[in-house]
Amino acid sequence: MNIADYIKTGINEWPNWFNRILWRCNIFGPFVYGGSYRKLLERIDDVDAEKRLIDMANYAISHVPYYRNRYGNLHIGTIDDFKKHIRFIDKDEVMSHWDEFVADDTDLNTCVTGTTGGSSGKPMKILMPRSRYVHSLAFWHKEMKWYGWNYDTRAVIRNHRLKPDRDYMVNPILKEFIFDAFRMNGEYALKVWSVMKRYGIRYIHAYPSAAYQFLKYCRQLDLDTSFIKLCILTSESVTPEQRYFIKQELNIDIYSSYGHSEKLIMAGSCPASDKYHVEPAYGYCELVDREGNVIDKPGVFGELAGTTFFNKCFPLLRYRTGDYTSYADSDCTIHGNDYRLLNDIDGHWDKTLIYRSDGGYTSLTALNLHSDIFEHIDGLQYLQERIGALTVLIIPNDKYRDEDSAFLIRHYKGALGEDADIELRFVDKLIIQSNGKFQQLISKIKV
Repeated sequence: MNIADYIKTGINEWPNWFNRILWRCNIFGPFVYGGSYRKLLERIDDVDAEKRLIDMANYAISHVPYYRNRYGNLHIGTIDDFKKHIRFIDKDEVMSHWDEFVADDTDLNTCVTGTTGGSSGKPMKILMPRSRYVHSLAFWHKEMKWYGWNYDTRAVIRNHRLKPDRDYMVNPILKEFIFDAFRMNGEYALKVWSVMKRYGIRYIHAYPSAAYQFLKYCRQLDLDTSFIKLCILTSESVTPEQRYFIKQELNIDIYSSYGHSEKLIMAGSCPASDKYHVEPAYGYCELVDREGNVIDKPGVFGELAGTTFFNKCFPLLRYRTGDYTSYADSDCTIHGNDYRLLNDIDGHWDKTLIYRSDGGYTSLTALNLHSDIFEHIDGLQYLQERIGALTVLIIPNDKYRDEDSAFLIRHYKGALGEDADIELRFVDKLIIQSNGKFQQLISKIKV
């Protein structure tokens, strides 16, 4: 394990009392992350994205067997050349030709091997430079600064499983207090809240489902959450009920960001817009429909495809990520048209569609509810096990009434058809994946 990886994961295992001392001494802000990080952060908005794209494409054609074998002596001079000649690839293509994607003379001692999440099946192995954190953190921190974050301590509630004798761990370098999302209940939520209060932690970094669950317990226990300034929500889509509860009911701001293991695209919201601002200097972002056509118009649902700007040891050009969204039809009131905006980003195509009995399908976003209903429920999830049927998992609270059930049945039949078989199933907990992530729709339909 290299130093950067150890700082990120290994140092957490040190005793809390010792790490808290180191944490209090950490007043170094950006200097903790090194000179390369600071230089990138300083010039991040001056990067010529078009030049980066063209340079990376020509580098890949010259130095990477996969592209050299397919494109020979092709020279890319413009973005139009890139779009015309470079074909889209996906995970299956990369896994079938993995060795060919490794660039010539790559020093494996300067790289690490990672895998994607594998939510659609077998995870994909990918080679990354050891300095990958520098690139990603600079862009991520840039966007968090839009909300006033300035290397402040974060309460992290994501995919960590802690030993039974530890309520939390401390990473003094990254300034993280790390909690166990898998242990979350009323008793543990009180412990998390008490630690945050005691150490003045105003920022939560979590899966949206984990932040929502924790804050719901805080509400039930009548705990003061006014000291919490921001929820930094990553790795899952933020559902309408989560956004409504956190932002409208608790008055806590939300920064939601999109990224993925392949590190090709990064996008995040800002204080003026919940839309995802695509970082043009991070990587090249495209939207493509099921027939492989590039989407340029707003409102057209398609798959995100990305091209790396920095990974020269294993370059991916026009890689289809398996994540789906559409371009927004408006600009940001703060940033104008400096960023291309994306609507909510959903996971793989088969995890965003509900299949109707008439042979068609309805997008998950079409099921969005009016915000009033969110005051009556503490959780909502969809399960489709057969075509034409939908099970709605609901955690009701004490405001829930029979008329809410009648409204929901009408709402879902209106979206899926009057012949749709709708079941409302009341539960104490929603279904969480083994990696700690939440899926709004769990689909068992094979297409």
